[in-house]
Amino acid sequence: MSQSTISPKQDLETLANWGTACLTRVIAIDSQSDEESDDIPSSQGQRVLSDDLRRFFSELGYGAEQDDAANLIITIPSNLGADAACPPVALMVHMDTAQGTLAVPALEVLPGWDGSRVPYPENPRLTVTAERYPDVACFVGDDLLHGPGSFPIGLDDKLGMAELMTLARVLSENPEIAHGTLVLVFRPDEEIGRMAAVEGLADELARRGVRYGYTIDGLLPFEINVENFNAAYARAVIAETAPAAGDAAAGDAAADDSVEFVRLSVHGVNTHGATAKPEGHLNATMVAARALAALGARDDIAIVDMQSDPALECDAALVFAVRGADAEARERAASALREAFAAEIEPHAWKGAHLDSASVAAPAAGAGVGNGANAAARVIAHLQGLLREPGPTPLLPEESDGYEGYTNPFFVAREGGALVLEYRLRDFDPARLERRVAHVRALCERDGFAVESKNQYIDMGPKLAAYPELVRWAEQALQTISQPVLRRPIRGGTGVDPFLERDIPVANLGTGYFAPESEKEFTSRQNIARHALWLVHLVQVIAADPAETAKPASS
Repeated sequence: MSQSTISPKQDLETLANWGTACLTRVIAIDSQSDEESDDIPSSQGQRVLSDDLRRFFSELGYGAEQDDAANLIITIPSNLGADAACPPVALMVHMDTAQGTLAVPALEVLPGWDGSRVPYPENPRLTVTAERYPDVACFVGDDLLHGPGSFPIGLDDKLGMAELMTLARVLSENPEIAHGTLVLVFRPDEEIGRMAAVEGLADELARRGVRYGYTIDGLLPFEINVENFNAAYARAVIAETAPAAGDAAAGDAAADDSVEFVRLSVHGVNTHGATAKPEGHLNATMVAARALAALGARDDIAIVDMQSDPALECDAALVFAVRGADAEARERAASALREAFAAEIEPHAWKGAHLDSASVAAPAAGAGVGNGANAAARVIAHLQGLLREPGPTPLLPEESDGYEGYTNPFFVAREGGALVLEYRLRDFDPARLERRVAHVRALCERDGFAVESKNQYIDMGPKLAAYPELVRWAEQALQTISQPVLRRPIRGGTGVDPFLERDIPVANLGTGYFAPESEKEFTSRQNIARHALWLVHLVQVIAADPAETAKPASS
């Protein structure tokens, strides 16, 4: 580095105030994307957020543009002088949040957190402490910012957004801080993988001469990511079968005095796949498979229906037909059913997992009641088979960490007269991912399911290996502010393939929060300030390294 960097005039407390104000501003706008919409952006909330961001940057004196794919682009001009050999650098976040995320009008603030239980006002079941979750020790002493504890609040990626907004304000009020042209990008529909928006953006950045980029979308404080999962998706369709001889259809059973219907609402532990092991992910699909395996085959209990919660995919509602000659016999069967599920759930109660039970009317026609004679029973048998024959291991996301992959049967939905079981498959080793896909397909075909699969994204690591300067710059900026360097892979993806195809290498930087896409999400005021300061020094480090930024693009 040919020159030293300087810090802004403002102290960390001022930056914390600015950053908290930015986060509060954007977190109050519901911008979750909508996979059912064909529009880009897929939701009106993203348009509202984009308009608000335009106003924010306009007040700082920066121009804003929006391309045909709804990408909001802010340009902060270089202050290096006409002779400087520093091409534009892109800093990118996404505007949408995951399904199930809700806006909050204000953040809960816990000053000077001592590591004891975080008091989520709407979810006393949660026990989040530094002892239970050692990774959050870095937040002890900070002023925590969190939601009510009943739904995710969208720190992915609104925390990165707030840090980028804070960077822009710092540069606006500290013109002596040297930097090249910065292209700040706010992308729509990243969570639902709308690549059309990214393709157009990649073309636009290439046209503008952008040669490097960073997504500000990582999890842990100060992490640097240049590797990510290879990913695939599988979808199995399980048709309802005719009731076995002597069994009643659901509609007929409604009039049978010997049958009652019980709905179990299984509330699992919702986590991102990236943090499933340290946070103890628990999906209702696997709870059901294990509980019913422990219960064993019974003539008086039959699963009739199961459907995952679209807002919280770790939760599901399961309906059972309970038979008995009298009410007492039926209650004994229902009690045994509840106990089997409770045995699976209770060890996870401190993480918020719980079980609700209610008597319900017969399910819609088309769901069989006979043992093994309906789609829900076939799904359960399939999942139990997966547990017996897991294929490549680790099997489930809650068993997988670091460079390990997983196979995740994460969602069950009803479509007409059939159930659909969806799988996420992830691995850093492309060959192992292929084996995971082949194993799932083989199990589905053996069980008589119609199955299809597709690849989703690939590891950016091999291409980014040619650009070590992306890591070096980020590490130098961390050293300047006396923060530890953390290199780790992304246990997910960032959707940067179109940039790499246009010779624009893009690494990912951490934003610093806990429990992505979970009701437990939190960050801190001081964390936002520290990360904004990291970005302030990063743009200076890049500007001071003309030997790298002036290199010709690869052919």
